[in-house]
Order: sequence, then structure tokens, then C-alpha cells
Amino acid sequence: MRAFRGVAACAAALLAVTTAVAGAPSAAATEPPAAPYTALTAHFEGWDVDGSFSYERSRNKVDVHQRTGNGYALALFGSTAGMAHWHNVDVSPPNGTRFEAGRSYPTTSASSPLDSIAVVNVSGDGRGCSSASGPSTGALDVREVAYDGETGLFTAFAADYSVRCGSPDRTVTGQIRFRSGLGYSAADSWDHQLRFGEQPWGRDGTRQEVPVEVTGTVPTTFGAATLAGPNPSSFRITANTCSGKTLSYGQKCSLTVLATATGKGTQTAELTLLENSHAGRVRRLLTLDGFDARGDRGTYFPLTPTRVLDTRSGQGAPRAAVGSGQTLRLQVTGQAGVPAEASTVVLNVTVTEPGGTGRITAYPTGVTRPTASSLNYTPGWTGANSVTVKVGADGAVNLYNNGAPVHLVADVNGFYSGGRPSYLGGQYHPLAGPVRLADTREWGTGRLPSGYYATVSASWDGSVNSGVRAFAVNVTATDTRAPGFLTTWNGLGSNLPNTSTLNYGTNTTATNFAVVPTHLCYSCGCNGWGSPAIGVYTSQDTHVIVDIVGFYDDGTLPGGLRFEPVVPERITDTRAGRGWPSALGPATTATIVAPGSVAGPRTRAPATNVTAVEPTAATYLTVWPEGFDGVGRPNTSNLNPAAGAIVPNAVQTMIGPDNGVNVYNNSGRTHVLVDVVGTFYLDQPVTASTRAGTATPKAEPPTRTRRA
Repeated sequence: MRAFRGVAACAAALLAVTTAVAGAPSAAATEPPAAPYTALTAHFEGWDVDGSFSYERSRNKVDVHQRTGNGYALALFGSTAGMAHWHNVDVSPPNGTRFEAGRSYPTTSASSPLDSIAVVNVSGDGRGCSSASGPSTGALDVREVAYDGETGLFTAFAADYSVRCGSPDRTVTGQIRFRSGLGYSAADSWDHQLRFGEQPWGRDGTRQEVPVEVTGTVPTTFGAATLAGPNPSSFRITANTCSGKTLSYGQKCSLTVLATATGKGTQTAELTLLENSHAGRVRRLLTLDGFDARGDRGTYFPLTPTRVLDTRSGQGAPRAAVGSGQTLRLQVTGQAGVPAEASTVVLNVTVTEPGGTGRITAYPTGVTRPTASSLNYTPGWTGANSVTVKVGADGAVNLYNNGAPVHLVADVNGFYSGGRPSYLGGQYHPLAGPVRLADTREWGTGRLPSGYYATVSASWDGSVNSGVRAFAVNVTATDTRAPGFLTTWNGLGSNLPNTSTLNYGTNTTATNFAVVPTHLCYSCGCNGWGSPAIGVYTSQDTHVIVDIVGFYDDGTLPGGLRFEPVVPERITDTRAGRGWPSALGPATTATIVAPGSVAGPRTRAPATNVTAVEPTAATYLTVWPEGFDGVGRPNTSNLNPAAGAIVPNAVQTMIGPDNGVNVYNNSGRTHVLVDVVGTFYLDQPVTASTRAGTATPKAEPPTRTRRA
């Protein structure tokens, strides 16, 4: 992935980034590698990134480098797909000598060989023991070594190492194999920390699985699993398929851990699974934040986009297309960071490989299916829509298919809390009208290239900027060159999720709404030092447009709105004369008044799904509040349907003083549907100045970013 910046923004127009993106990690090898072996393993303890990792060429990338002069003698660099993890180990014998098989060498860390001691440098994932991190001591046990008689380069090498780095509590142990016939033992646990996030005090919280896979050529036998550390009673092991098992290469087992918070605040523990590989144990750090009262009802918590459903692969549901008239139940709490107390989940739902036309309705479990639609599709179409849906009492939502068989994909982007104490998520600040933040057609640098991303920022004053947690944006891909996708995320290059925000075809225009976490930007491509920013990545060449409609704060800014979900309710269907008497003609604006069922005295903005139905010409629709002085139709769009298409998009706009919103159609004639999925309300007592009739915009427009 590469960062893309406007020509005038920085000295370099294109900045390379080494991390690979936009694809699932390569599948793990199912057969053990054959000798001779080239591999490295590393087991970290005492760090904030504890974990066990192994790399060998049949399943990962392993680079080998050798030197015969000053510097290391042999270095192995291993990395997983997309550089999710990487580690490097380099070794050299005492100056003027060669390694000898069967000998144990005392070691230290250094940038070049030393006269009387071997050198071992270990690094990876931003941590390690090397000359740059201070002195270390340890041992290197050489088990096999062979050299080329002419070049002096290694032709085979096998060794085990153990290093203490700076502190006796910080250790790294592992094995090195280079064209070696000696096997090695390893069990991977991947991620370092298991973060449970916010968990209820006094009752069971959520469960998470700890997967373990044997990745060495020598079988591994697993022993007891235990909890220790500062707060072991804050967690409980509820399932264990590892202990007592002997597993071979590629075989997996797992532990299931339940969060049982014992108080408020941060609680930590160490999960240890004994095993007989070189590392001796698998270790994971566990953390949670306990709470004991209900204080965050209706506030928003953005999450790293995570896939929870893909019927093509059997993730989250059976591996099969969703048939006509079929309802798919999707469990959302307990997954991807969504807690049991979530009232509402924000999903990005994608349809793909449809066999005909149809529509998907998302709604909470345990209620009658509403007359509403979340996403419409046509034969062969792949597309997505942001779906905000109330969560049923069992922590699940339903996805009903009224149409031809189709595959469904869903990514979790965030949730609204149903009420938890001591914590406060983000409150929503809608703008009086959308503001265009970025349009690559105006930058003079051409389309955003395949594999690049744009940094898009907005700026209010400093007191607002520091409190912004997420943008609510409409993102559009237009004038596309090939089928592809856009991904929006917080804009930090190393954190690009393996999900998509919208999909586009060739020579098309596609739009989707998204709530995107932000980061504070301190680079030349941002609109002001410390301004909040997001990233937009494209898999193919395309122009990109970003319009902001509001933002979520960190709970510290005044005047923010909270969210109340509802079962989807249709308030407008121009086909039936509901909400507006007829289809919208060219250059026509319809004013739709929200009924009392969705617009109470403290309501400031509805969360809706707006659908354009079979326009007679390619067009765009724009939605904005009705009745605010000085707020006219913005130069933005919410939907961009082609002629004859049925296109939905989520819309979060303010309502005017008389509960009205405007919908403008640019070309042709089109029917319009509006479904309400919830409302944003002012969380304070109703007074004369806070009633809907005297409502005013909740935030001034930000300064636009012209370059990114």
C-alpha cells in the first residue's frame, strides 16, 4: 500500500509503504515442509508484545542474507502475509572464527562481530534485542553447521538461542534452521494481547478463543493451562482442547477464555499453556476494562472493521447462498468487539453473486419483519450498504432475502451502547449540511492509483479537533477503470483492515455511507497540524469523493447527540404516495416531514436508509435539512444511481425546525423510499430552547481538505 498525496502537498508525490494490503492472508500450508529446512522461531516473554511466532518458506516469506566481512554472518527475516507480523534474527561467531557444531556460545547484542563472544540480534513487530535496544546476554547452541570451502558462506546451519534483553524478565527464545536436516519444534499463538475491552463488573462478560497451531516439524505435546498475574480471577478458562494432546504440523487446538471483571478499571492476567517445544509454553496477556453502572446509553464506539459474515466461505453462517425467502440469523454481540450491552450494531453489508433481483432487510431478532429494505440488488451485481440495525435480545440480527439466491458479506464497523456505567462513547454532531472534503477530480493529479490511499482531513478549532473520534462520511468512487473496492479506515498505514467499504465496477459510480475512525494527523498532507483525518484506499484506479455529514466525539464536547434504535419504519414510498405524492422529476426537491413516531421533542436527526428506485436517467440525490436560514442545497450527493437501478444508501442528516428533510433529484424521474432505523436525540431536559421547533445546526462546517 502506498500513500497518495496531492502534488502541492508534499515534496514527494508518491510515498512507498512496505505493508501489503487488500487481500486475505495466504492460506497456511497443510503438509509439513520437507528437509532441508529453512525456518526461524521466536518466543517473547516479559514484553508488552508477548507471543510465539514461527516462519518457514512453505507458509511464510523467509529471506536469508549472509556476509563474510564485518557485520552479521547469517540473518533470517520472516514475515506473514501483509506484514501482519515480522521477525529478524542475525548471528555471527566471535571475530576471526567459525561456528562449530555441538558448541554452546555465550552471546550479546552488537552491530558487528566481537573478539571473544558470539552476537545474536533479535527484532520484530517493533520490539527485540539488538544493539539499538541496549546490551543483552544469552546463549547460542549450534547443532549443525557447514561452510562452502571457497566462499566461506554457510551451506547449512541449525542453532537454538535464548537471549535476555536489558532486564532478566525480558527474554526471547527460538530456533534457526538454514538448509538443515534437523527438525524444529514450534507452536504459534499469533497475536500478543487478548483485549476484551469493556466488560461488566459482577456478571459474566464475553468469551474469546485463543487458537494455537503446531508449526514445527517435531510434534508438540501440550500440558496444563493456567491463569496468573495481577488479576487472574477476572478471567476464566471455559474450554480447553489442547491440554493432554500431542499435535503435529498444521494441527490446531484452542482455549476459550471468559471475562469475569471483578471491579472497575483495567484488569490484566497471563494465560499460560505448557508445551514441550523449544519455547516451553504458549503465553498470552489478557486485559479488560471493568464497569459497574449504566452511563453510556446511546453513545457510539467505533471499531476496527472486522468481517463477521461471509456465506461464500461459511464464516458466520453455512457455506451457501442465502435462498429466496430465507432469513439468516447473525450473532453480533461477542464478536469483533461488540459487547453484550450493545443496543445497535453498525454493519457494512455486501451482496455478491446474485442470481437475479431482490432486496435484503436487516432487523432485530424477536420482532415481526418490517416492510423496509436495507440493500437492493440486480443480477450479477456486487455492492454494499452501511446498515445500522437494532440488536435483538439474544444479541443477534436477522438478514432476510426477498429475491433470488445471493451471497452475503458483513463487516462490523461499530456499535451503540444500550447502557453501561463509567464509560462514555462518542456522541454525534451532525452538520447543518454536507461538506465536500475531497474530490480527486479537482486535484490535478489524476485518479487515485491502484494500491494507493488518500489521507482526508477536516479541521474545526483546536478544542473540537482533539475530541473528534470518527467521521460520518459519504464516500464515492467514480470514473472507475476496472472492478475494485474502496476501504476506509483511520488512515494509519499499518492498520489497513481486510474489509471493504464499497465495491465498484468498470466505468461506474458507486457511493456508500461510512462511520470511519479518525487519527490526529501531524503530516504535510493534512489540513492543519493535529487535525482529525481518515484514509481512503483503492484497489483499482478511480476518482474518489468524500463528503462529511457529521462527526462523533470522545464524549467531551458539548451539544452531542445520542442514538435510540427502532425497528425499521418506512416513512416514505413515492410509489404509494406515502410521504410524497409522486416520483421526483428532474431538478425537483421533495420535502419529507418525519412523523411523530420518529421525531420526538428532543430528536435532532434521524438515521435513515434512502433508496432510489428505477430512475429514468442516470442521476444523483442530495439530502439536507429543511428550514434552516442560510442552509441551501449543498454541492454534494448521497446517492448516484444509474438509469433503471435500485440503489440504497444510509443517510444521517439533521431535520429542520418543522421536522423536515429535503431530497433533491437531479435528472430523470425516480421513485424514492425512506426507512428510519433510529434517531439521534439531545440528552438533556427539554426546554423551550431545546424543542425541535427552535433547533439549530449542531456544528459549523469544517475547513475542507484540498490535498491529501
